[in-house]
Amino acid sequence: MLWDHFVNTAPADAKNDLTPHVQAAPEGRVYPVQSASDDPATNSQTIKDLGQWLGANMVGIAALDETLQPVSTPEAGGESIALPLGIVCVVFSDYDPEQSKGMGGQQAAQVGAVILHHLRAYILELGFRASFSDLDSATVAEAAALGHRNQNGQLVTRSKSPHSVASYVLCTDLPLAPDGRLNAS
Repeated sequence: MLWDHFVNTAPADAKNDLTPHVQAAPEGRVYPVQSASDDPATNSQTIKDLGQWLGANMVGIAALDETLQPVSTPEAGGESIALPLGIVCVVFSDYDPEQSKGMGGQQAAQVGAVILHHLRAYILELGFRASFSDLDSATVAEAAALGHRNQNGQLVTRSKSPHSVASYVLCTDLPLAPDGRLNAS
């Protein structure tokens, strides 16, 4: 009875749901001196390793093109700078967060939110821009070759876990080597 409530019943107070609070956290400042490697492949591996160390089962990077519109971030002078790359994390779960609205059912989404919050802070500390976006995370995960959508529109990966939950998308201008379809050109 209690477990069913924990997994399936949404919190009575929305303030008890961690994910929107992490997503709404203000960005830190971009460190003024860039300190990342000049090699995009090295940077990509570092971001993926850090994401997995933080709890992601899979981390993918996609180049944002005409089908995945680059996100722009406003600069101090009023200009917008395009952030050409998207990072998405996948966390495996026994529960579908679309169906299981309780704290336990949302655990994978919450883990993904915390991971991207830490990745954003790390990238900002490296001296590059990083912003959360409202891009469709499953589409970015597909572009990063993490999986594909099934007939119900859910992300399916190589995992034996019943559900693969894609985090929201972190867009950045950190030099990274994209995975998947756009890396093959």
